[in-house]
Amino acid sequence: MKKKVALITTGGTIASTRNDKNKLESGKLDGNAILAMCQLEDEIDIELIDLFQIPSMHMTFDHLNHLNATIQKLFLDQTLNGIVVTHGTDSLEETAYFLELTIDDARPIIVTGSQKSPGDIGTDVYSNLRDSLLVASSDEAKHIGTCVVFNEKIIHAKYVKKVHSSSINGFGAIGYGMLGFIDNDEVVIYQKPTYKEVYPVQANYPKVEIVLAYLGASSIVLDALYHADVEGIILVGAGRGQVTPDMTNAIEKLCQKGIKVVLTTSTEEGRVFPTYDYYSSANNLKDKGVFMGGDFDPKKARLKLLLMLANGNTNFDSFMH
Repeated sequence: MKKKVALITTGGTIASTRNDKNKLESGKLDGNAILAMCQLEDEIDIELIDLFQIPSMHMTFDHLNHLNATIQKLFLDQTLNGIVVTHGTDSLEETAYFLELTIDDARPIIVTGSQKSPGDIGTDVYSNLRDSLLVASSDEAKHIGTCVVFNEKIIHAKYVKKVHSSSINGFGAIGYGMLGFIDNDEVVIYQKPTYKEVYPVQANYPKVEIVLAYLGASSIVLDALYHADVEGIILVGAGRGQVTPDMTNAIEKLCQKGIKVVLTTSTEEGRVFPTYDYYSSANNLKDKGVFMGGDFDPKKARLKLLLMLANGNTNFDSFMH
């Protein structure tokens, strides 16, 4: 019996064409135009939904909610083995993690894209899409959650990151590795996630902004956010989570105002931890009301925080999982 996979297209480089200026225009091709070259019609029954045709940095939470609702509806079909979402690479990791946080189903959701357009020499469009469809149809892929398939790698949504701006080896998970890979059409999965959390989608989400700490950073951005309509802030500290002294007083005021502040690290590996005890250290910030963000990437922490706030969840210790 043939496997059944739904393919949802949203635009991006994987659906792009070159204009008369020899520049790429994202999302110009529909799903049939790229699907025809994957040569899987005899192996997998593919249901195609052309949902959006946009660059990925044009993606909004309205788009994400629509995508979520589309997937939830598709999963009502118990004969469906999995779902593939094609997406532009610039915000691909964020969309993947949003889906991981908002959909609870044993069947895999695979998000993929390409670094080169379909018409480029050496394009990765067809290999990435073909591999993704194979993973989504695989019985071995149950309970892997939402993953990104790129350059033959299967990477979980929580830790996937765009690691190169243009190379076809564009995504990785530094310090964590992949869940598996695709080798000559064989799907090989050797580990699966052990922790899962799910939040209901909401019609509206609170504003959560990201602020980076660096040598000599002032409080200008934090002072502006104090007077803005924000409910949460993700701090990107150095090392174990340190910021500058000039930022610290502003952070304390934000916490006193009731704005939820979560501390993450700018390092690629490791997590924030209240190791040091001095003014502007992670421990000092924790004493002022800042929540420790574990090993979360700042962009992923933002998505989790806004979903928590939108649903009234105050278990901020979960960031340490």
